Amino acid sequence: MSMSLLDSALRRAQIRKAGEITLIIFDGLGAVATDTLGFRSAERWAFSRISSGNIVRDRSTFLERLETAIVRRGTSITTSHGTSRGLAGLAKKMKQAGYNLSEWTIPQAAKDILDPPEEKKGDEPEEAVCEADAEDDDPTPIEVDRRKDTLDRRSIDRSLKD
Repeated sequence: MSMSLLDSALRRAQIRKAGEITLIIFDGLGAVATDTLGFRSAERWAFSRISSGNIVRDRSTFLERLETAIVRRGTSITTSHGTSRGLAGLAKKMKQAGYNLSEWTIPQAAKDILDPPEEKKGDEPEEAVCEADAEDDDPTPIEVDRRKDTLDRRSIDRSLKD
């Protein structure tokens, strides 16, 4: 009997499920954190597929099926992937579960959703003030070319009247 893609992909890997987070630890290659529902979905899909016989190919195929994944720093088999909101939600769950997020590779967009950058007092938008310096008072007129429309404006005006 042939091996399933799941068995091949997770050979020499440890699976740790802790509530809403599933941690996949590959011996010597790093670790991947994902949400448990996404893992179960990928697990069911991979169980129904036949292995290609190449463990590296099977592992990458399985990891691509995970919708959201955050990898530990130094992981060489995949990268963090998913939507920014999905990654931020997973990172929030990991933080609540006690994981140290500095050990994980989280994209900046997801970090910005988790901890929005605070506006500093110096970064407040300034009011539009037109103050011209004495050096900027050049009396030379600026020549502006008329815009050449490629569109017949009369047809637009007629359609607006209707």
